[in-house]
Amino acid sequence: MKTLLPTLAVSLLIAGGIGRFASADDAAEKGVIVPPGKEERGLTLFVEKGCYQCHSAGATKLPEVDLAPRLVIELAGDLHAAWTRDDFAKAIMNPNHVVAEDYRVAMMRVGDNFKAENSPMPEFVDLLKVSDLIHLTTFLDSLTD
Repeated sequence: MKTLLPTLAVSLLIAGGIGRFASADDAAEKGVIVPPGKEERGLTLFVEKGCYQCHSAGATKLPEVDLAPRLVIELAGDLHAAWTRDDFAKAIMNPNHVVAEDYRVAMMRVGDNFKAENSPMPEFVDLLKVSDLIHLTTFLDSLTD
């Protein structure tokens, strides 16, 4: 039950099942369920969880990556400009929800249709606490401001 609780809480948070988070920011972010967290903590998690291995974060300085070749998905560009913290949370918790078009095209070119439809990103349902997800999505959302 201990490991199920964070997963259940994250699922309910994303689905909106635990209600709205009432705050001063709430009126400015109508319809956004994931509350704001701390950008600095989100950046720390972005590095700790290895997100930088496959994703760039605009002008944010990140550790060097030893993987080559690799497809880098930019999280600060126009593609994600309209995303909310909720959108980032959905993509983190269910990576197959939206598979990056660049990745899909690359996998189709090499003839791997299975990979073209399935994200290489691991599911983080059992790897993140709700507070981690909140901070991480706040960091990602700050990249598109």
